Amino acid sequence: MDLQTGDIILTAKNKLLIDFMDYFQNDPVIWSHVLIVKDEYWSWEAYVLLRETSTYRKLEKANAWKILRRKDITNSHQQTMLKTAPKLLGHPYGVSRIILQIFDHIFKTNIFTKYYNGKYAQVCSSYAAWIYWVSMGIKFNNVGWQSCDPDDIEDDYISNPDNWEVVGEYDPRTLDEKRRILEWRNSKKLMK
Repeated sequence: MDLQTGDIILTAKNKLLIDFMDYFQNDPVIWSHVLIVKDEYWSWEAYVLLRETSTYRKLEKANAWKILRRKDITNSHQQTMLKTAPKLLGHPYGVSRIILQIFDHIFKTNIFTKYYNGKYAQVCSSYAAWIYWVSMGIKFNNVGWQSCDPDDIEDDYISNPDNWEVVGEYDPRTLDEKRRILEWRNSKKLMK
């Protein structure tokens, strides 16, 4: 697979988190984790610590994954990412930020995370969004990096398909299973 600096990997593994976030979303939540590709073999993530991790090991462990690439990313952007992302490596996972994201989802707002400017207290999606904000000035789904969750990155891809390309994808669920999940989720939302 041709992975490049700045590619975004969305993974699905933590079903409990996906189901919880999905309960409060207006659209289906599919992804629970985000990584940013450093190079062909390594990626950056927030998982216990902000760290570098083996890209292929993460892909092997995921139940499903999708790799997205911005079409407008340049070599200059990639070089900025290579200098920017390591600045936060080694900092602990932002448990406080995930709690604020839960409140954002419950109350259908970004107010709890929007004003929390704890640059060093990152979760996977805010770390990815911060890297993109600093390197390219991009907000995913028009959401600030402080409030970004994996679903915002997917929504940006869906809303702006001309800005993105899918580099790779693995989802073992059949089309019928996906339809059933979407129908169930939509019926659940109608019942609220």
